Amino acid sequence: MERIRTVSGTGPVYVDDNSIGHCAFEINVYKDGNGRITGHGHVMGDSLILSKISGGQRVQIADGEEGRRFSLYPGEWSPGERRMDVETGADIVH
Repeated sequence: MERIRTVSGTGPVYVDDNSIGHCAFEINVYKDGNGRITGHGHVMGDSLILSKISGGQRVQIADGEEGRRFSLYPGEWSPGERRMDVETGADIVH
């Protein structure tokens, strides 16, 4: 896989279309030999917000206050931690 960019910033987080607060994020975006785009990185924030992310059905974060949203797929998280690994799909690239 070839890393094509890193996307980072802060923005509001949405779980099932409801705003639950803000998180910072840093995601490396990759393109494989078949042209498929994926992202691997992490979000950082208050542990209460990360708890809601880990239990959400549909999680999105916006690139800035009024920015474009992209989906997040949460990884493992333990209560009290302020960082969570995440994956994204092709919607991270605009």
